[in-house]
Amino acid sequence: MARKANAKIQHYVPQYYLRGFVNQRKQLYVVDRQRAKFFRVPANKVGGELYFNLVAIKDINPFAVEEALSEMEGQMAPVLDKVKSTRSLGDEKDRNAILNLIASVTLRNPKQRAAVGEIYRGAGQLVAGAGLETKDKYAEFVAAMAADGLAAPAYEEMKGWFKNEPELFKPPAPPKEFNILVELQWHDPLVKLYDGRKWQMLVADDDSGGFVTSDHPVCLRWADGQDHGNVSPGFSLPGTEVIFPLSPKLALHGRFDGEENAIEADRETVAGINSLLISNCNDQVFGRDALFYYRRGPTDEVGSGAHLSTDEVFLAGGKNVDDGKVLTFKAE
Repeated sequence: MARKANAKIQHYVPQYYLRGFVNQRKQLYVVDRQRAKFFRVPANKVGGELYFNLVAIKDINPFAVEEALSEMEGQMAPVLDKVKSTRSLGDEKDRNAILNLIASVTLRNPKQRAAVGEIYRGAGQLVAGAGLETKDKYAEFVAAMAADGLAAPAYEEMKGWFKNEPELFKPPAPPKEFNILVELQWHDPLVKLYDGRKWQMLVADDDSGGFVTSDHPVCLRWADGQDHGNVSPGFSLPGTEVIFPLSPKLALHGRFDGEENAIEADRETVAGINSLLISNCNDQVFGRDALFYYRRGPTDEVGSGAHLSTDEVFLAGGKNVDDGKVLTFKAE
């Protein structure tokens, strides 16, 4: 695996995971929101970006992260195959390996990096605002600028800018190395949080069309199915559930309450789960073929995945194209 670690396209959705969704020709059926089209490609052609894990720190191997992930792939692939075969997380080592996979995919993807970047920039904006609370605090900033031979605008002028154009006070997005550090720091704590959940194995019926996955396959949501607006739940909060598809046949469903068991999922249930997974994607949905099912709400009929590439709500990124309201595909 190490010989492949320096590849330019570095995957945030592991190839060994995506290979579990390919058809007999070893291809994925991909629905691409940005291009409003579908196509079929091998697993190594999606779920990655140019030098996604490359680090630029003096005296550190720039491919260190990618090489570590490549080594992990050789260990994880057989475990994932075993769990899919046994349909159980009863073995403690297998359970730990799968939870590490889920944590890694949760933290290491473009959607999560963008969210961390916004938190970083928002914090910088708050710091700037705090420096403008009083003239005395601003005077400290002016003094620091003067020490560097720079002039600062008047206090009232700066306050006006902050009020009318607050985006100007956000710092640039953090460097990639900052995101990678956050991902490394939060990995083990997230594994522990996942280990505290009860994981149910959902087994898709033969006529259900099977589960899909995506370029952001870990779906965290409120378990009550209610509209909570744009407020995202936290991974440690009760009343939440995590959904992670393992294959077209299997998906994991984790809650802090309930039992750990395996249950059959009929077409209606699979369609509801797929709707949540589709809502959670970044730009691409991956399936074995176009014969999967999904729906947008409790009153909507179950529809075929062959129509997803023309679904206006999907193409609009989950927004109602008429009034701009954000819509979430729901299971119940």
